[in-house]
Formats: sequence, C-alpha cells, structure tokens
Amino acid sequence: MKGSIKKNPQTGKWDIVVDIGKDPFTGKRKQKKKRGFNTKQEAGKALTKILNEINEGTLFEPANMTVNQFMDIWFNERRLSVERTTYQNNKAFFKIYISPQIGSLKMFKVTPLILQQFVNELVEKTNLASSTIHKIFDVLKVSFSRAVKLKIIKENPVVLVDLPKVKKAEMKVWDINQVNFFLENVVNVKRPSKYITAYLLAILTGMRQGEILGLRWKDIDFQTKQIFVTQTLSHDGKELRNWTKTKAGKRAIHIPDVLNNHLTVERKRFLENKLMYGNEFEDNDLVICTKMGKPVQSTNLLRAFKNDVKKVGLPIIRFHDLRHTHATMLIQQNINPKVIQERLGHSRIGITLDIYSHVLPSMQQEVAMKLDEMLGTNTIL
Repeated sequence: MKGSIKKNPQTGKWDIVVDIGKDPFTGKRKQKKKRGFNTKQEAGKALTKILNEINEGTLFEPANMTVNQFMDIWFNERRLSVERTTYQNNKAFFKIYISPQIGSLKMFKVTPLILQQFVNELVEKTNLASSTIHKIFDVLKVSFSRAVKLKIIKENPVVLVDLPKVKKAEMKVWDINQVNFFLENVVNVKRPSKYITAYLLAILTGMRQGEILGLRWKDIDFQTKQIFVTQTLSHDGKELRNWTKTKAGKRAIHIPDVLNNHLTVERKRFLENKLMYGNEFEDNDLVICTKMGKPVQSTNLLRAFKNDVKKVGLPIIRFHDLRHTHATMLIQQNINPKVIQERLGHSRIGITLDIYSHVLPSMQQEVAMKLDEMLGTNTIL
C-alpha cells in the first residue's frame, strides 16, 4: 500500500493520502484521506498508523454503497439459503417498507436513531401489528449482520433499536364436550364437511396445517395405526416439501381406532375417485386433496373450517387452535409432557411446557387432592 504526505498550500497544514485498494462493490481504487495536521511529523505518525492497520487487517473503511445496492447482493445470497416462501416474504417486507424509507441511504450512514425513527413511524402511521414490525426488522437485523461480516459496515445499528412489545395472542381451545359437539354436527349429518378428514387429523393427532395438507397415503400404516410425518405443503400451496419445520417434526404418531377406521374408508373413496377421472387425475397421493387430486389451498381449508364452526354455533377458533386443543386434552388426561412434545414435533420439551403452561394451573387443585389421597387427611394431625 502506498501513502503520501503533502503540505496544503491553502491551509498551510499537512495532509495524508493512502491507497487502500479497490472497492469490492465498484472495483474502483479507494483512497483514505486525512487533513489538517499541524506538523509533518504528526502527519507521518498518522500515515504509519494507517499503514500498520492495513498490514494487520484491522483498518475499517466503510464501502460506499446504498442500502438498496447491498440488499440486492444479500437477496442473491438469501435465495440460496432459505425456503422459497421465506425468501419471498423477506423481499416483500423490504420492497414495501424498508426500501422506501432507507433504501437510498449509504449503508454506513444508517444509524440507530434513523432506524428508531423508522420504527416510530411504523407504529404511529400504520396499522401494522407489532409482530409484523418485528418481522420487518428481522430482515434488517440479519442482512446488516451479514454486512458487518463483509466489512461493509463496522457495527450492526439494528441491534440498538427498541421495537414495540409483541402481545402474545390468547390461545383459544375447545373442551372435550365442544369437540364432540363439533364432530357430531359436522360428521353425522346428511352432507358432512368435505374437510372432515383434515379436522379429525388436527384434533386427534395435533399435526400442523402444512403437515396435514402434505400427508400422503403411503405415510399411513393402517396395520400399526401410525402416521409418519415426512412431508409438508407450503403456505401458498405451490410446493410439496419432503422436509418438516424442525428435525423433531419428522415423527411417527400413533392414532386411535376412530381415526384409523375413518382413514380406511377415505382411502377407498380416494382410489375410486382416481379411477373415475383416469388420466385427468393428478396423483400426488395426498390424503387431503381436490377431486382432481391437486393440493388443497390453505385459505380454502381455513375458510371452510370457520364456516363450519359458525354453522354449529361454537366459539370461533383458528384451525391451528385444533392442534392446541389436542395438546390441552392430553395434558388434562395427565399424559406425560414428553410424549406430547414428541407427538407435536416440538424440538424441546421446554417449548411444549411454555406454550401450554396455561393448562397447568387448573391442575394444581387435582395435585393437592391426590396428595391428600396418598397421605390421608389425619396422617400428620
């Protein structure tokens, strides 16, 4: 690396100029300049310090690129490392919210103050949920973290921003009487819901929506009465993935006779339908599919469930809450939490206990009664 010291004829002071290589983004030569040293000796010391930092690899000089320019690079990387839907969601958040606000700024000029003002505007001027604002800033946090590693910026300003507190959504579940009432009025009627199989899978296995919509007939062992969760359907219904949300998500679930018998009947109907439509049938081997064998869009399932719940007059809950209902029923039957964790496909038992801690206080009285039974009321008196 080369450096020079020159006296500025206009100011009478000494300036230094150091050639620090090429800009990795533009390919152009970069120079570091410092001006205003009182003596040539001071300028010489400063030049030596910079040259030492260059040799040791500790010199930091921010790249001269905008947020938009860097994000183009980052998204090219991101596309190869995350799921398609995650990539699309990240890009949508950037285009809609981030780029209009800070896209034209130089990366090194994005400060915590600028980002905090951005947060405040999202809170005050939009109807976005706090969870959505967190997702927007998750995109910034991860991308700027990558920029630090690439030495485009020195520090990640996103980590110093205060985000609005996310309100934990209140979990709504049905009790066993409501579950039975729903099934009686949706199954045992002249025209049962076409999504009854999906409802039963959610209630009796606790499977996730994507797991249910991605379930294949070959994943069911009718002899051992087990379902093997190995495939999911993406949220947009465009991709069948032969992987699950987590490693623990790939699991075997034992099913009750009522579900095994129902699936046996549905399997026969599936084969009859396949035979009827012949070459027009799109055989994905899906348990939940359209009459032509195509995957069911999640929006159609959710809409149908909401309408069916309204028809029978039960409290409205989300389809995902059937999974919570399943877990809650098992906890109330004193099933070991470890078994519930494995059944739901949680990676850690702590996740299971945290999500369903609301059920545990109601069981405290039962524990006290059990202790009385074991010890006897007059044991200590």
